[in-house]
Amino acid sequence: MPTPPQRTALYRLYGADDALLYIGISNDPDFRWKAHLYSDSKNWARLATRHVDQWFETRAKAEAAEVAAIQAEHPRFNGMHNYEQAWFSPAIWSQPIRGRRKCDVISKRIRLELEADHWAAGMRVPSGSQIAAETGASLSTTAKALRPFIQSGTLSVHGGRGVFVNPYAPDRPDPSLRTVA
Repeated sequence: MPTPPQRTALYRLYGADDALLYIGISNDPDFRWKAHLYSDSKNWARLATRHVDQWFETRAKAEAAEVAAIQAEHPRFNGMHNYEQAWFSPAIWSQPIRGRRKCDVISKRIRLELEADHWAAGMRVPSGSQIAAETGASLSTTAKALRPFIQSGTLSVHGGRGVFVNPYAPDRPDPSLRTVA
């Protein structure tokens, strides 16, 4: 006999100032809130003063709601899904690469996406494996094409989350930084 779908809660953790700190899912949100307190290496969970639960019939529905809520509400301490995905057209990227080195063609396409602001500051860009799959290049060729953009500071790698357009690259300095004459 198949097991029934597991009822799952989407929970939101709020701070004393009612700021949204974190969004997650669990079949036992009270236990999960306490687990955050003991497993939190950055101590953000200690800032939580209350939580609100929203129940879903299945885990799949809760997972979909979690992604949508994080993207819409931008909780302070969520890393996953808390970003805008950069535009990516497989139709353009999958055009055959002939007569030139694949690495050079991929680098040119990356540069064009950045110059057109399709890949704007703060956006997560397509993964190396996604670019490789669309271009027919190897993962190492794609990594080689991305490397100059990462080395220049235009793109930055955030472990476990992906590659992002750096909002404070040399051509887009942090406006809060002032040069002292």
